[in-house]
Amino acid sequence: MAEFPSEVTALLKTASDRSKKAQNRFVCRAFKSAEWNQFTEEWASRAYVFVANAFGGYQKEPRVEIISMHDGAHSAGANASFDPSTGQITLSSVMEGNPGCTLEKITHELTHAALAAFPEDTFYEEGYVDYSVWVMAHAPAWEPYRTQMIDSAAFNIETRRDRALRAGSDWDRKRWAGGLHANLAYGPYIIPRLRQKKMEGDFTW
Repeated sequence: MAEFPSEVTALLKTASDRSKKAQNRFVCRAFKSAEWNQFTEEWASRAYVFVANAFGGYQKEPRVEIISMHDGAHSAGANASFDPSTGQITLSSVMEGNPGCTLEKITHELTHAALAAFPEDTFYEEGYVDYSVWVMAHAPAWEPYRTQMIDSAAFNIETRRDRALRAGSDWDRKRWAGGLHANLAYGPYIIPRLRQKKMEGDFTW
């Protein structure tokens, strides 16, 4: 388990404590399993409160309904998405039964919603969100699935690295490089840094 600076640890703990009081907000229709839809509804509601407290609110409110991702999008390599114009979150059926992946993808898409006023950019937006989710995965909010979520967030970054270094597209290279830059330049302070920028109205990465 990674050790973070006290400022970051305190921020993650506060967001975790507040997420425990979350009321059900979402309706999930992404999976065939009613049980996994219910699991996702509960944890998406917790993640919604957690991310709002970590980043200081949402710049694009996510829609209440979470829907299934089209097979074509998944075939292209996506497991989840957030539409910044509508607030729609979609999830792929492949994560059904996998709590770590489900929590990681929900948190990833909610982070896009929290940072929606920042410009879309593969290097900064995608790379910074990838790394930010790995940091947030260490919060106590995700118990008893915290270890699985950390592993899923790390696997996501490792996959980006492998694609970038082997036969990846320019998009893969930029995304992995952006996450690496966030790690080396800011480390876990990436979360309070982006939160502060939002409070100051500075929407530059």
